Amino acid sequence: MDLKIDLGTLAKAVKGKLVKGKPETPFSAFITDTRKLKAGDFFWALKGASHDAHDFLPQTVSLGVSGWLVREDALASLKDLPPAVIAVRDTLKALQDLAAWHRQRFQIPLTAITGSNGKSTVKEMLRSIYSAAGETCSNQGNLNNQFGLPLSLLELAPAHRFGVFELGAARRGDIKEIGEVARPTCGIITNIGPSHLQYFGDMETIFETKTELAACLAPGGVLVYNYDDQYLSRLNGRKFPKLTFGRNPEADLRILEGGELKLDYDGRRLEVKLPHAAGHNYYNAAAAAGAALASGLDFACIRKGLENYTPPPMRLQEIKLGGAVVVLDAYNANPQSMASALKEMTGRPKPLYLMLGDMKELGKFSAHYHTDLGAALAHMGAEKVFLAGPEMKAAAAAYCRAGGCSMEYGETLEDWLPEARSLISAGKGSFLIKASRSMKFERIVEGL
Repeated sequence: MDLKIDLGTLAKAVKGKLVKGKPETPFSAFITDTRKLKAGDFFWALKGASHDAHDFLPQTVSLGVSGWLVREDALASLKDLPPAVIAVRDTLKALQDLAAWHRQRFQIPLTAITGSNGKSTVKEMLRSIYSAAGETCSNQGNLNNQFGLPLSLLELAPAHRFGVFELGAARRGDIKEIGEVARPTCGIITNIGPSHLQYFGDMETIFETKTELAACLAPGGVLVYNYDDQYLSRLNGRKFPKLTFGRNPEADLRILEGGELKLDYDGRRLEVKLPHAAGHNYYNAAAAAGAALASGLDFACIRKGLENYTPPPMRLQEIKLGGAVVVLDAYNANPQSMASALKEMTGRPKPLYLMLGDMKELGKFSAHYHTDLGAALAHMGAEKVFLAGPEMKAAAAAYCRAGGCSMEYGETLEDWLPEARSLISAGKGSFLIKASRSMKFERIVEGL
């Protein structure tokens, strides 16, 4: 982050008041984590789910910070102040206001991505495409929420020619809140599936939340979405700039049948030797290609970017250990992504082992989806199925009722971890490891 502004400009951008300090004082960056503060840093106090940084303000003065951005009602009880202080009503809203102001300094193609599955993969694919044409800014890791997205946008610099940012959501209104900060020239909605149902409540709310992105586009912005998705197809008749992708012949960017990825757009064909060409990655690649086309890039740039794409870790990451092939997909799990991962395992060398953990945040629908999963697993032809977690208990029962043969169930991963690691170390067969992030299933292969 190197904003190259002054305190007066900062105060104006965040709709705050410069309580102490000179408006012409240069300002470039700030720190939000007290553990990383050092002398001379500017501290931005945020309130999180567990801690309020305002509680630590006195300690920051003794560290020798250069300034604060704080909530105005926190100042009354403070005696010692740093050289500069900006007061605002809400420091998170101020962060978003600064990011929105900073984003408008850059008239570049900027894409925002949401959806139930594939967001990170599409982001990395599009980042690879954009990077083939110029320097690209994107959010790192899971910096995709109300805090992370503004911080990511503030990394935009004059050298950047493109931007691509993932938008996460767990509640209605989340996409609208951060989408209005990003004001993308292109928006992607990958799909609508049963993720975070514990918070959304139903599929209709998920659809309404994800499609909030359409109203956040910059003037003339294009929405890219999955024509084949049963929910998103409801957008097909709406009148706004859009570019659709899918296998349906009516899609603007059509995925053609065949071994390698083939896309048809306006009568022209693009063939790509896509690394890690799982079937659902064809949709992810089409989404990225659609955004690239909407951003004015050509087929040559799209092909180069997709063929150089490196998948994020723990997302269908293929690991070879002797004669064993492990597909590690432990970054997240929901019913849709679980089905895709299982489909990816069909046709792989036998014996097949499935090591699966809870699909979290499904709320009242959890037993239903885990029961459906257990019944489906009984027909996978696996040598052995390993299930772990309290939610997977319903899957284990359904697996047995459906006639599944060899299965180990445990409340925790540790209940069958030694056996799982021993089988992989033996170096024979195909292994799928998949669970929600909190299960930390990557432990199965750590150190092997």
